[in-house]
Amino acid sequence: MRLHPLYVAIGDSLTVGIGSTFFQPNFVKLYHRTLEAYYQTQIERRVYARNGATTEEIRNILSQPEVAESVSNASFITLTGGGNDFLKAGRMWMRTGDTSPIIEASQESLIHFDQMIQRIDTLHASNPSPFIVRVLNLYNPLFYIPNTNHWLEEYTKRLTGLERYPFVRVADIYRAFSGHEPQLLGFDHIHPNPIGYRIMAQITANLGFE
Repeated sequence: MRLHPLYVAIGDSLTVGIGSTFFQPNFVKLYHRTLEAYYQTQIERRVYARNGATTEEIRNILSQPEVAESVSNASFITLTGGGNDFLKAGRMWMRTGDTSPIIEASQESLIHFDQMIQRIDTLHASNPSPFIVRVLNLYNPLFYIPNTNHWLEEYTKRLTGLERYPFVRVADIYRAFSGHEPQLLGFDHIHPNPIGYRIMAQITANLGFE
């Protein structure tokens, strides 16, 4: 028996909190605070994330026994990913003019996310306790480059297909950041600043906890 509900955060640098500061909490800490305030109880938090991870690498994190055990017992799960897939493909596109790496990155990222959700569903099959999964879609750090918004909008539409699983909701970070990127990105112009992380947590929390 667990003494407290468990929140598990899995993902890339957005889950790590790159771009936040020592004195300003990142997305995971802010969302965790919101969970505790909503339920009026202490909630345990575990983070499994790596800066620079692609969706394939994040999917592989779920194969680790420690992570699988945590996920199977978690009441709340958040997933971030896809940004590194697109950034790597985008660099190739800008260098060669070939858009096929971006199309391929989008398709592979969607497949990997679907595999992650299937894996989580399987891990929870033997646990009757209710749980929720929140997947964060992508803001556009390259908003100033033509066509990039179009690709991300298409990706965002397809990512919402994960909501066919009753325990999944997709947080629309893309729309929340759209038009406000200069104010919400940090010094590296890639990761959110503390305000950006706060908005990410708020948008995710606004999906509810039921």
